[in-house]
Amino acid sequence: MKESEVIKGKFYSVHIDAKLKSLRSFLKEKKYSSVIVLTDSNTQEFCLEEFLALTRLKIFFHINIEAGEENKTLETAIAVWNKMLPVADRKSLLINLGGGVVSDTGAFAASVFKRGIDFINVPTTLLSMTDAAIGGKNGVDFGFKKNQLGTFAHPKAIFISVSWLKSVSDLEMKSAYGEIAKQALLDGKKRWKNFLEHFSSKENTEDVIASAIKFKLKIVDKDLKDHGIRKQLNLGHTVGHALESFCLEKGRPVPHGMAVAAGMICELRLSEQVFKKKNFFHAEIEFLKINFPRVEFSESELPEILSFISSDKKNENRKVKPALLEKIGKANWENEVSLKKIEASLNEYIKS
Repeated sequence: MKESEVIKGKFYSVHIDAKLKSLRSFLKEKKYSSVIVLTDSNTQEFCLEEFLALTRLKIFFHINIEAGEENKTLETAIAVWNKMLPVADRKSLLINLGGGVVSDTGAFAASVFKRGIDFINVPTTLLSMTDAAIGGKNGVDFGFKKNQLGTFAHPKAIFISVSWLKSVSDLEMKSAYGEIAKQALLDGKKRWKNFLEHFSSKENTEDVIASAIKFKLKIVDKDLKDHGIRKQLNLGHTVGHALESFCLEKGRPVPHGMAVAAGMICELRLSEQVFKKKNFFHAEIEFLKINFPRVEFSESELPEILSFISSDKKNENRKVKPALLEKIGKANWENEVSLKKIEASLNEYIKS
């Protein structure tokens, strides 16, 4: 891959640039009344100093939030607004330096503050580089349910330096691969084959990031607000979000990508049932089972998990319509699936 690359979308560009020279130019060109840098406790410790050195940002205000999905809440957004009030106006810029919690919460805060101020995302984890920071969806959890409050708002740009990945744990890297695997299954056999080769070698990470960004932007540019083809990106998320929310409520949080991998195992089995293709995704299911840690839950906890599925924001007219696969590269999101069938898939996950 080139030393730097610009991926242009319909609404904004993504700059992959190890030295963040493009961000430095952006800040120099724009004349913001004030700049606020939002971090969490992880990026404050591991990324902020290098970020300031690379961007040469001298005059700014700093807001820090606690790391972790349990802190992606309305209360955190309110705390951010309270700190922004004395230093920000409608001509200010918010820089979200961090993973998905920072980009989701920060973008939500910026899009609501004074009816919307400019923000940019500087994702620092593989998951946020390839998914969370991309796409214009911003929001916080509410009542332990994922992303119940939010907006559609685009950053002015996204700036990525793969150097941040040196501070990311192996568990968080593997979590990102859950989302990347989902994308590869949606994109087609060639992308899936390339993903499997990269997963075993862990080489050419920049190319994996670029491919993921291009695929997601291609979908989002055609369907920003989830009216059609963007719904395919929910593969693994109907069950995955329910597991993630349930585990968070129980005080045993699991990384997002792990929950999505578990969700894909269940939803690929549901795909086999709906499209009457017995064992059609056997190889893909086995790959996910072998390579991603299990999400632990018991049969007695299934009613609570199913209640999260019943209240999923993606449901339409109280009907559960998960994104399913007819085959690699061909998704279908129009089939209603009963809670009974979903419960059976979760039971099979427990026992397999």
